[in-house]
Amino acid sequence: MDTAELEWIAWTNPITTAFGAEVAASDLSGRTVACHQHITPHCICIVGPLLQAGARVRIAPCNPDSTDDRTATHLASMGVEIRGHAGMSAVEHADALAWLANEPADALCDMGGELIVTTAAAGHRPAGALEATTTGLHRLAGLDIPFPVLDWNGIALKDLIHNRHHVGAETWPAFTAITGLSLYGREIVVVGFGPVGQGVALRARDLGANVTVVDLDPVRLIQAQHHGCRVADFDDAVRRASVVVTATGFDGVVGAAQIERLPDGAILMNVGHSHREIDVDWLNQHPHTDLRRHLERYEVNGRRVHLLNRGSLVNLAAGLGTGAPQLFDPFAAIMLLGLDAILKGRIADLPAGVQRYPAQLETRVARALVDSTCD
Repeated sequence: MDTAELEWIAWTNPITTAFGAEVAASDLSGRTVACHQHITPHCICIVGPLLQAGARVRIAPCNPDSTDDRTATHLASMGVEIRGHAGMSAVEHADALAWLANEPADALCDMGGELIVTTAAAGHRPAGALEATTTGLHRLAGLDIPFPVLDWNGIALKDLIHNRHHVGAETWPAFTAITGLSLYGREIVVVGFGPVGQGVALRARDLGANVTVVDLDPVRLIQAQHHGCRVADFDDAVRRASVVVTATGFDGVVGAAQIERLPDGAILMNVGHSHREIDVDWLNQHPHTDLRRHLERYEVNGRRVHLLNRGSLVNLAAGLGTGAPQLFDPFAAIMLLGLDAILKGRIADLPAGVQRYPAQLETRVARALVDSTCD
């Protein structure tokens, strides 16, 4: 990355850049940060201030397919210890996590809970951790984590803004970039009508699709109907689907039973954090062909089934979905300020286990976001 591109990244992330100047002016010498997250350009705005303050930073990707290789190369040139690239195998991805958790760190930044669980199992005791996803919170539920974990997935700024609006805004441009298809008149089935699923479903509806929602929660189904979406039993919905989108955060949501009911030519894609929501292992037992980047075709019982981005988050398909990096700016700031608070001992009084992200930090970021959009 050249100077001009780095200036553009800073300019499109003004909130993180501003808070980063505060962090960079402090002394974090001797502190180590371990990050298990998507390696995309916003990482530069998070990591840069930590390095300038004297911290050591180690990173591995939380998803095998979301890494932007140019960003990874630049982070390494900055002095970040990094292990990851786009299109990692399952073994490579697991090895990178093991490498990251092998050394103790003062603060963890996790997406998916795997680093937190692995670190605790290794007997390491960081001062605290951040967790960003529903998948991670499910993974941590019921576990005895011996250090505080700041949950920023549930804060209003992420739940109501990022999950509800931004993921949907990035998903369908990525879909079109990969497939060359529009949504007009297509039968879209959205599995899971939480905040992410809502954003994906309603954006598809606005783009001309006929949207059917599948969810185990009857209240969410009523909510979907109030938004003009159809609701249906899962097995019935997939029989007429042009595109099936998973948005639950759980593994094994779409399996053989559903895939075998799909019509010829149907497309499977995922926007939930887990890259195992679709049973890709089962699909890989069938003949398949790489049609183009991030698009595979499988032959299943004489029908063609298409899979996007190997079942990983399509809105982060190796950078294709990050068409508006400014959307993530306030959340990069949430991560940076959370790590800064952990490293400076500001959460030392919190008990172990999952705790709410500090409200005062969320308010600071929200106010900065409002101020940045006002004339």
